[in-house]
Amino acid sequence: MTFEEMQNIIEGMLAVQRELQESQLSLKESQLEFRASQEEFRASQEAFRASQEAQRDILHELIQKYGDLAEQSIRQKEILDRLIGYSLTNESDHLNLEEKLRALEARMKRLENQN
Repeated sequence: MTFEEMQNIIEGMLAVQRELQESQLSLKESQLEFRASQEEFRASQEAFRASQEAQRDILHELIQKYGDLAEQSIRQKEILDRLIGYSLTNESDHLNLEEKLRALEARMKRLENQN
C-alpha cells in the first residue's frame, strides 16, 4: 500500500469521525430540546390541573349558593302564603299590631342601650 492510499484512508476515517461527532452533537441538541419541551409540557399540565381545581372550587361554591337561594325561595313562598292567608282571614290587623309591637320593643331597647 502506498503512502497516498494510506493518507486517503486516514483522511476518510477522520471525515467519518467528524461526521460521527457532528451527529453526536446534533443528538445532544435534540435531547436538550426534547427535555425543554417535556418541561414545558409538565408546566402546562400543572397549570391545567390548577385551573381545573379552581373551576371545581367555583362550581362547588355556585352549587352551595344555588342551594341557599332555593331554601330562601321556599321560605319566601311560605311567608307569602302566610301573608295571603292573613289577608283572606282578616288577620292582617293582628299582623300589623305584632309589627308595631316589635317596632316599639326595638325602640325601647335602643333607648335603654343609649342610657
